Amino acid sequence: MSTSNIPGTNVPPISFPGIVSGIDYNAIIDKLTSLSLAPTVQLNAQIATLNAANSELIKINNLLSCVQTALEELSQPSLFNSFDAVSSNTAVATAQGIPSVAAVPGVYTIQSVQAATSSQVLSCTYAGHSMLDTQNGGPSWQTTVLNQSYTAITPQNGVSGLGTITIDGIQVQYNVAGQTLQQIFSNIQTAVRAYDPSFTIGFVSGTDTVQITGSKPITLGSPSDQGNLLQVLKLDQAQVNNSGPTYSVTGTSGVGGINQAAPLNSTTNAGFRTAVTAGTFTINGVTFTVNPATDNLASILAKINAGNAGVVAAYNGATNEITLTSTATGPQSIVLGSSSDTSNFLSAAGLTTASGATATIGQQAKIVLQTQSGGTQTIYSNSNTVTTAIPGVQINIAGSTNTPFTITVSQDSSQLVNALNTFVCAYNAAINEINQATAPPIVPSVPQNALPGQTTVQSFGGGILYGNANVELIKDELVSIVSAINTNTGSSSFNSLAQIGLQLDSSFTTFTTGNNGQNNGGLNINGSSGSSSNQGGIQQTIYQGTDGQLQPLNVQQLQAAFQANPAAVQQLLNGAFGLTQQMGSYLTGVTGFPTLLASGPVGTIPSVSLIQNYENANTDEISSLQQEVQTITDAVNLQANMLRDEFVDTETFISGYQALQAQLSSFFKNG
Repeated sequence: MSTSNIPGTNVPPISFPGIVSGIDYNAIIDKLTSLSLAPTVQLNAQIATLNAANSELIKINNLLSCVQTALEELSQPSLFNSFDAVSSNTAVATAQGIPSVAAVPGVYTIQSVQAATSSQVLSCTYAGHSMLDTQNGGPSWQTTVLNQSYTAITPQNGVSGLGTITIDGIQVQYNVAGQTLQQIFSNIQTAVRAYDPSFTIGFVSGTDTVQITGSKPITLGSPSDQGNLLQVLKLDQAQVNNSGPTYSVTGTSGVGGINQAAPLNSTTNAGFRTAVTAGTFTINGVTFTVNPATDNLASILAKINAGNAGVVAAYNGATNEITLTSTATGPQSIVLGSSSDTSNFLSAAGLTTASGATATIGQQAKIVLQTQSGGTQTIYSNSNTVTTAIPGVQINIAGSTNTPFTITVSQDSSQLVNALNTFVCAYNAAINEINQATAPPIVPSVPQNALPGQTTVQSFGGGILYGNANVELIKDELVSIVSAINTNTGSSSFNSLAQIGLQLDSSFTTFTTGNNGQNNGGLNINGSSGSSSNQGGIQQTIYQGTDGQLQPLNVQQLQAAFQANPAAVQQLLNGAFGLTQQMGSYLTGVTGFPTLLASGPVGTIPSVSLIQNYENANTDEISSLQQEVQTITDAVNLQANMLRDEFVDTETFISGYQALQAQLSSFFKNG
């Protein structure tokens, strides 16, 4: 005969009870079992309540650990060593505090600023071929058709191989495959002189720079033009002088130049006067490789910019110049070439002094600062980011000026405000959870005219930890720390948290009944009166006093205190008897997690934390109740099995008696 060890699951084997006696003894046993197991219902309810209480304790513990994290953030010294700097002339310079570096608040006058510039090398403009270069027995502009000459950009043909250009409203056709530049100039001049008899187009004497003059305002191009002759002549970006009496426009540079896309070994198409040889060249000690068959000017410039030579390389098609600009400002050198170079790229590109390049040395940044004595102090820097003019302040120079402006330095409380808001949020979340978990149930009042059958009163609401004095004590201790901190900060004005904008709420709302309100007179825990808003049997009561939560941080009050005496604010929050020390030390013992302030851990980590101790007590009680349930269940199961055996024996006896009766009946009948 087996006995089930699972509460309330004693199930008889498959049987057909009462066949002989007609008695359903399984139903009788089930009823007796149910009555015997009745005490376990209440015991299991207690177990469920204790498990829910432990879950709530874990939740509160996690929320309190969040408060510890907020305290750790609030303890950082950088919150109190943060400064803000504002420039009155942001077009010339901006300013900002240097993190974790102390500054002296005040207004600083800058008399003048000079921005730092970068060193630069500018190539010779004739590194590329010129239209004045001799070709086919004469200058190429006179003897060579345009698409075969040394132009920086090959003109695009228009319809039927012809291009068109519009000057002074007169449209002129040209053929780059069949006309020299001299012929095109002649055709343009002839056509436009019908409008302006004094119109001329040609090269400035001794150069290959195009110039147009006339006695009437000059216009260049139209949407219907085909080809890019204006770009080739370097007139598309040139300044037009239409102020009179003589009107003119001069190209931005000579016609010709370098074709960035053409391979370097194609002298004619690439446009270099000197053929570029294969090999290597160096800039600031960094070596670059040249392969004329696969490289063009664009790829070489890209290699330079991708390297670590500390320069930015660029080609200006409007001026036919290559520039190398130092990435760093100040009077730094750009060293071009070395004895190990095997390619002539630098000289072919006109970037060496011998090939006609010009170098400009970068200048230092300069700040002239007015001193407190009325004199001036000059600060120099190779960078436009200056940190030595005003202690704790970084000045970012964007331009130059001789007009005085100011930089105002002040304590920056924004990080402290954020940290305190985080603390208030974490603290209130923990206190609110404790308030809800320990809230008493609401018991509705019984109406005076209720009938006898209507007097049953059921409470509702209430927290799972209602009546748990231990958890309420945690809340009381936290509230006490917040309200009782009064440390010697050296200031009579700022020696409590309330004086810097951190204070407990002054009223709170809770649900009560008319009966509750009458009994306590609408009083809160501090004895202050409250007002009620009746919602049927349940009403909301506003109590004057605190439920332990903090009001939203008074930012203006904090900022005023911080500006007036930052040391006092820091002492209140992070001093030896300040908020982070006291609350952090206490919470270490409550949660069992260390509170790691910037100055180090505070409090003593217990072998068993306060909340864990409460959980353990609940767990022990749960184990005891479960054992009690098991004992009752085992006894009930044993009783059920014994009754089942007895009923089976009874059926057997009855069956025997019935058989004997049948025999006797048959005997007397036959006799």
